[in-house]
Amino acid sequence: MSQEKIDAYKKEKSGRKQAIAKHKKNVKIAKITSLVVVVAIVAAIVGSVLWNNFGGSSSAAAESASTEVSVEATAEDSVVTESTEAVSEEAASEASSN
Repeated sequence: MSQEKIDAYKKEKSGRKQAIAKHKKNVKIAKITSLVVVVAIVAAIVGSVLWNNFGGSSSAAAESASTEVSVEATAEDSVVTESTEAVSEEAASEASSN
């Protein structure tokens, strides 16, 4: 072996641990990055599906809420009407008694 080859071999051998550590670090970063990207894609797909399935139901919820309000208003109107009729009947009975 020539002296140049020996020097190159020693230089490569001395930096081998750092090179292996750097390679392992890069592999780990690549795995984590790809995992994050996959999770983001899955979350986007699931979010899109959920948005399409439940996004339109907010108008249905608004319709049911307005229905409840109108039903409650009708119930209150009937109570008011009943109490007005009761007051009218009492007034009529007092007027006929007098």
